[in-house]
Amino acid sequence: MECRILACEREVFSGEVQGVYARGMEGWFGVLSGHAPAVFALADAPVRLITEQGERTYRVKGGLVHVRRDGVVILADEVTEGA
Repeated sequence: MECRILACEREVFSGEVQGVYARGMEGWFGVLSGHAPAVFALADAPVRLITEQGERTYRVKGGLVHVRRDGVVILADEVTEGA
């Protein structure tokens, strides 16, 4: 599935992923291909992307995850790679 991570001033990541794992306000959750459309508020915590090349981790501060039929968009106030 397609995943994009957008910070206020730039696109941080765009590409194919097999899974997205993040911590929302209610706890940890995962998104795999075929997930129902949803929106989750993010806690200040790492977001893990599982790609064909391996795992990539980003630290997000403030934001949300928008799960759509065509992929996942993560919108965050601040993003740093390698949490």
